[in-house]
Amino acid sequence: MTESAEITGSGSDRRGFMKGAAVTAAAVGAGALVPGSAQAAEAERIAALQPAFPFPLPPVGVDIPCSCYAANVPLQINTGVVNLDFKGGIDVCVRTSNETGLVLEVIGHKVVADTATMTVTIEQSDTTITPLSLLQMNPGNPTAIPPVPPFPEMIIKLLFTLTVAPKDGSPPLVLSTDPNNPATLSSGLLKAFPPANQGYTLGGNVPLLDSNGNQAGQLQGFPVTVNQSA
Repeated sequence: MTESAEITGSGSDRRGFMKGAAVTAAAVGAGALVPGSAQAAEAERIAALQPAFPFPLPPVGVDIPCSCYAANVPLQINTGVVNLDFKGGIDVCVRTSNETGLVLEVIGHKVVADTATMTVTIEQSDTTITPLSLLQMNPGNPTAIPPVPPFPEMIIKLLFTLTVAPKDGSPPLVLSTDPNNPATLSSGLLKAFPPANQGYTLGGNVPLLDSNGNQAGQLQGFPVTVNQSA
């Protein structure tokens, strides 16, 4: 199950949130790259990477807005553990390529869970210190039984603020990730990029800190399905 959500950005065109997928698709199809000598260099780099990947790689500079739907997300806060359904979106930009794949940057991320008693919002906290994400070939495990061959994988790094807003008028609870310990989402076997009905899982429990830097909550999972926005 997937959902689309409309998310507002922070201002600049480069970080304009949820750009039309038609524009993105056209850019991917046309192979739009940075101009001049950089264009040729990036074209050669991506062409060299392509044989390792079972799907086309998008060009550098393309923004890829996606919808997100995460069901039964376990969140531990001061009232105990609650299970929530989040809907929203994420926007990633292809920044460059390296020897193993593509370097990506999350330029917008917001998901919301709405219940009868509260609204919980997870939103990218600081775009100026966003850790870089990767699309790479996982080496697999040739010694496993049966052997696991290499496979494409997407690793997403996230720094975010989590806000719990009670509907009884109580003050909101605002928590955040540790800037030195971002949350990590992994696609496992990535079937396509941009993602198409792709599941991602959280790499481990994520401590959530209050304004004094003390742990006051924990995100205990985030099984999310991601699709390029239509």
